[in-house]
Amino acid sequence: MAMQPTKKKRVASLPQDIIELVLVRLPVSNLLRCRVVCKQWDGIIRDPQFTMAHLRHAQPRPLLFFQRGETYGKSFPSEAVLFDEAWLPSTRGVPVIEPDDFMCASCNGLVCLYSDKSTIKIANLATGESMHLAKPVKYKHSMDDHSSFYSFGFSPATNEYKVLHFLPGEERHHVGGSFSVIQVYTLGDEKWRDVRTEQALSLFCVKQTGVVNADGAMYWLTKDEESSWRRAVVSFDLRDERQKLIRLPEVIFADPAFGNPLYRITEIDSKVSVAAVQARRDSGLAGRLHVWTLDNKVKQSWILKHSIELSALYILRPHFIYGDKIAMHSGNDGIYCHELTSQKFTIDVTKLAKLLDFSPRWIGHMQSYMYVKSLVRLDAYKKAGIVCTPRRKEGWRLKKWEAWEHERSEVEELWRAGHGIQQRMHELARMMGVAISLNLPAPPDQSRIAPSDGLIGWSRGGWRTC
Repeated sequence: MAMQPTKKKRVASLPQDIIELVLVRLPVSNLLRCRVVCKQWDGIIRDPQFTMAHLRHAQPRPLLFFQRGETYGKSFPSEAVLFDEAWLPSTRGVPVIEPDDFMCASCNGLVCLYSDKSTIKIANLATGESMHLAKPVKYKHSMDDHSSFYSFGFSPATNEYKVLHFLPGEERHHVGGSFSVIQVYTLGDEKWRDVRTEQALSLFCVKQTGVVNADGAMYWLTKDEESSWRRAVVSFDLRDERQKLIRLPEVIFADPAFGNPLYRITEIDSKVSVAAVQARRDSGLAGRLHVWTLDNKVKQSWILKHSIELSALYILRPHFIYGDKIAMHSGNDGIYCHELTSQKFTIDVTKLAKLLDFSPRWIGHMQSYMYVKSLVRLDAYKKAGIVCTPRRKEGWRLKKWEAWEHERSEVEELWRAGHGIQQRMHELARMMGVAISLNLPAPPDQSRIAPSDGLIGWSRGGWRTC
């Protein structure tokens, strides 16, 4: 019986909405590879609406940034440490972060990086894309500029990313300092714009406590002598660029067992929050943490989010709460996390999970940010700046210090190999010298030869006088 030829069956393609539901749950690294499958998938993944949908599914993780510095006479470059879904530090570095960069902010997978150069860099750590923007002003001295004077955020209402620069006033060299102008750059525009503040604001508070982006606005602390906190929150709406002063709740911090509180501004569950940390007077160690969250921006109402006994640990800044975990440091060399078991509790040191050993770096050179891997593209803004795409599609490589250690170990290995070859050559020369000496005829007894006024030498015919 003759075999019937089999007919090829064509599988019907899946509806696009089903494909989108599958793709939106994949990590960025897989999506970058999926773009080359077909034009349909590439179009879906490049769609800005898909990018935002993917962001909504992304789970924020800590990003620890160590700025360049010197510890115990040893210099260290700037470096970022990312954590995965299992809260494990990555073994791969970020090539867009250069050894002299400083991090100013993290938003939707993009980071704002500052350096001593004439540009500000916006980079996507997951894709490796980066763009350079000219700084708004040129300072006579580099010491007049600082990375803490810059920040970066996103407005969901306008789908715009904006860079902020707090322009120091003339008295910036005095203790504290203030600013009355915020310079704003919208990605896609071609110039910076000056926005004047309603009153002079504390530059010292910005530098010490930082700036956070939440619900389409930028927030930072400023001085307020009328408040029990002696601080107030400034809100800068990224949509209309209007400022608003938000009063903090009336709280009495007077406690003879604790010193004056230190304040930190942060973001928890997409809401601006303010933390007050008090150290014990008897030990000087951090002991108590109260976190207040802005519940209603219009009514300026706050709720007590957490009240935690820290047990001699210190919170990170500006971000230290990630979902159901709080991240802290010991002050010496360890980064730890602890479950947020309730609204009010005491840190149980036996339940601490160590995330990272940052020694020998100094904790003062470290910042902690909320970070998600995203598909946000920068090439849409290339007319306003210089956009650089990664040379390698994966956008990742060994961490800088690991690369340097690897290079150094290779040099040391070459040196050891060269030294070994040299030793073997010396040994071979010695052995050849011994063999030659054994094969040469022995010279006659010197005592039997009469002395001569001439030079005496040895020739094949015997000793001769020159």
